[in-house]
Amino acid sequence: MKRLIPVLLLLLPVALFAQSPQGPKERESAMLKKWGLTDSQVTQVLDIQKNTRMTARQDLVQLRLLRAQMAKALLPASPNMQEVNGYISQMAQTRADLMKAFVGARVQLRQIIGEDNFPAYARFIMHKHRHWLGHGAGYRPMHHPGPAGSMMQQGAPMASDVDAGEAPSE
Repeated sequence: MKRLIPVLLLLLPVALFAQSPQGPKERESAMLKKWGLTDSQVTQVLDIQKNTRMTARQDLVQLRLLRAQMAKALLPASPNMQEVNGYISQMAQTRADLMKAFVGARVQLRQIIGEDNFPAYARFIMHKHRHWLGHGAGYRPMHHPGPAGSMMQQGAPMASDVDAGEAPSE
């Protein structure tokens, strides 16, 4: 019997969590329907969110790849600056594409959801995706870009980030 008590205590939170009546997608759908959206509009909103998330992931992966390629190009004592400038241009274009995707989604969602409900929906989405928007290495919100042209903007480690004698890690 004494062995059963710890097992029950471990299973209690799992059982309580499993009984949650709605997942995040269902809560989002219910919130949108509460605002008077039709099923097709709710589907549109969810599709816009899904497509924007997929585009953002692809662009962020592309940016990481370009950063790595640029870091590799900067390794030699005399780097090929034409190649480095090409990476910088590609990074700028990818950032612009990412910003266009976010702004386009925002405009579409505002049109579907309405001006009055959009701020509440934006807060819901920010809360829902806080882990994805999160505080990972090199995270900087797009509306806080940092100093223009700084290496910090590209995610490069600062001298203060690296202890003496340690290799920078990302």
